[in-house]
Amino acid sequence: MTKKNTQGGFIHLMIMFAIFSVIVWYFKLDIRGYIDSHAELRDSLNGMIHFLKGVWKNYLEGAGAFIWNNVIIELIWNNLRTFIPAK
Repeated sequence: MTKKNTQGGFIHLMIMFAIFSVIVWYFKLDIRGYIDSHAELRDSLNGMIHFLKGVWKNYLEGAGAFIWNNVIIELIWNNLRTFIPAK
């Protein structure tokens, strides 16, 4: 018996978002107008955005700043600058 992979993964989510974006663009769908015309949906989305901002501010901001400053800037960017010729 094989075990089915039930984890979607981040890349899968990004691919689905890209496909959704292309479909919305191709058919010129007015997502903002639809959301504005439905108060329950607008309130739900505003609540979700407020929740995600709170999660970022309270839990992820410190880790994100650490990764940005110590990994991306210090390790990657400073090492790449040695290969960029000076003008």
